[in-house]
Amino acid sequence: MERVFISILAVIMAGFATPLFLDLGLCLLGNFFAARKPAPGRLRTIRLAAVVPAHNEVAMVASTVRSLREASADIDIVVVAHNCSDATAQAARQAGAQVVELNNHKLRGKGAALRCGFDAAVQQGANAFLVVDADSLVSANLIEATRFMLEAGADACQCRYELAPPPPWVNGGRLHPLARLRALAFRGMNVLRARGRAGLGLSTGLFGNGFALTAELLNRVPFNANTIAEDVEYHTKLVEKGIPVYWIDAEYVHACSPVSSAAQATQEARWEGGRLRVASRSTRRLLGAVRRGKWSALETLADVWSLPLSRGILAILLTIFLAVHWLHVFALVCAAIAVMYVIESAFTGSEPLRDLAALAGAPVYLIWKALITPLVLRQSRSRAEWARTKRETAHPASEAPSNQAELRSGEIR
Repeated sequence: MERVFISILAVIMAGFATPLFLDLGLCLLGNFFAARKPAPGRLRTIRLAAVVPAHNEVAMVASTVRSLREASADIDIVVVAHNCSDATAQAARQAGAQVVELNNHKLRGKGAALRCGFDAAVQQGANAFLVVDADSLVSANLIEATRFMLEAGADACQCRYELAPPPPWVNGGRLHPLARLRALAFRGMNVLRARGRAGLGLSTGLFGNGFALTAELLNRVPFNANTIAEDVEYHTKLVEKGIPVYWIDAEYVHACSPVSSAAQATQEARWEGGRLRVASRSTRRLLGAVRRGKWSALETLADVWSLPLSRGILAILLTIFLAVHWLHVFALVCAAIAVMYVIESAFTGSEPLRDLAALAGAPVYLIWKALITPLVLRQSRSRAEWARTKRETAHPASEAPSNQAELRSGEIR
């Protein structure tokens, strides 16, 4: 009886880890190939607008607007100040954005703010939308690259999305080792895995920031995603319909990294909890797409059910307590995939040696991730809400950046 119980437990542990390491292995393979591009066709005229959803982002929204304006002087910028209790709307308006104030507590969540922004942009004549969070800076050529991809036939595309280090007035602009580990994990999820999918001809995915959609697409597949992980939710609907998201590798959007561990815990719990809820709601639809011959939906299914890498590593570490030979072989294969994935993620960034050195703090990071599990489970419930992540962004007047170039001085390159 004990042997049967151990065997069942081994199967359960392998089942939890399989989606993650299967997806990692596929994405690592895909990085050896060039990203798929839209099929050649008639070029279309794109009028692109930037839509910036903002909830109590007075500290950073002006920098975001200026960054977009520097990237393109002729783009419409629509900031949706959604149920704000601060001066977000005023700051965005002074920076030169068109501002829509959405003060309706029955319309909650980032999805509602985006729908409002899309409608406002259409009224200004836009037929495509670049979504940029109100705590972000964009690369100089992002607008041009996005417009080019959409004009070439893509209906949805996603650029590189990474965490920037703290600004110079916080910790000298240096990342704490644990924060560096978090940025490394973020890059693996949002760059390495996305690039790998693109190399395999699969849909890249949407990451909530730095993605673009056409109005035509929104007419076909309305953006009625309302979970806290609205980007993942909408992507599953695109995959179900056989509509790919294309990858823009050379351009980026950078969001500021949370400084305090409490803010990091809250943000990661929202992401993980939101993905868990989307996974539970989208499985039947994705399996239906597979039955209809859309085999790429299998990868998306593996993705939404993937554990975060840190939890996957914890799972394979626990296998040493079970005397099951095949499970140990499985764990070794998973560990090899994880090592290759981490090394490749490090060398995708600008400071690979520092990133790899930060792995010395991995045990502490794994323990921290285990401790926030109850918070993740709470965030997976339907009433979890969009909230601003607290960041130390206010700078002393004596050290205030005089222009956008100085604001960008701490970016990851």
